[in-house]
Amino acid sequence: MVATRIEPVQGPHVWRGADLAARRDWVHRLPGPALDQIGTVVREAAARGLGQDDFAFEAVEIPGLRQALAPAVQELAGGTGLALLRGLEIDRYAIEELKLALLVIGHHMGLVGPQEHRAKGIGEVMDIKPPSRDYYYHGGGPLPMHMDPVDVVGLLCVRKARRGGKSRIVSAMRVHNEILGARPDLLALLYRGYRHQRRAHRRHGGAALTEHYCPVFADVGGQVVCNYIPRPIRMAVADGLVTLTQQEQDALDLLDRTARRDDLCLTMDIEPGDIQFLNNRAILHGRADYQDHGDPDRRRLMLRLWLTMPGWPKFPADMPHTDVELETTPA
Repeated sequence: MVATRIEPVQGPHVWRGADLAARRDWVHRLPGPALDQIGTVVREAAARGLGQDDFAFEAVEIPGLRQALAPAVQELAGGTGLALLRGLEIDRYAIEELKLALLVIGHHMGLVGPQEHRAKGIGEVMDIKPPSRDYYYHGGGPLPMHMDPVDVVGLLCVRKARRGGKSRIVSAMRVHNEILGARPDLLALLYRGYRHQRRAHRRHGGAALTEHYCPVFADVGGQVVCNYIPRPIRMAVADGLVTLTQQEQDALDLLDRTARRDDLCLTMDIEPGDIQFLNNRAILHGRADYQDHGDPDRRRLMLRLWLTMPGWPKFPADMPHTDVELETTPA
């Protein structure tokens, strides 16, 4: 349902990139004792031959780790919506061990969600050449501004690209307010939303298109949230399932342009060992183009974690968080 009266959003999650770049309250360092305990748990699991499919990470409780992570969790929930964790020494771990460490950290923040057809796991964001490419994030190049269909996304930088590939994030609520000031009529369309192509129908049958409109902005639990995943909207159009009116296309174009504006975006050069956590309800993220290494063992690699946050208001059925296959189904 389209909001009858749309008001500007206010709060610490409404920011400009330049203002956020001048602050460091969203940067958090993992304490040494907690890192040592994470290392002990991971090494013991690796010595037993355990990988992420059989590692009982939810049974791991590290004293003090939840308390150490609490400021980051609070920043995600009630602050800027961004938290950058530092301190993980990736040279101490093999790739599979880093996945175990990230599962442990995620477990102490929220509920670990699905990746790569695992109900709970870690995904590898990396340019993998066909025919081995299984997921859309196994492609290289730039990514448009979007959110992931889950409360929080975490990205652990393992290796940077040879050149480029910086992360770009923007306050979705600042974008909301900019559109409200420029074209409130188009913002009303974004509140109504768009019909999405349902990726799951290709493997499981059923409707190819959502019966309802999926709102891009909506009030959830008394707070305006963003719900923008451009891929299923574009695929519905490309496959001839939907024909957009000029005004519907104008609303998407304005949203994309505003989300890419240099004066609104924060560009982040995530370093190896950094873990970027984003509140998907309040932040859109994308990626700049990049040149990678020719050697597959040196290519840009990020490990991706999805978290559901207990206590956060649940999304309604007309928002695609209820169908995470939009993001995990092979492209």
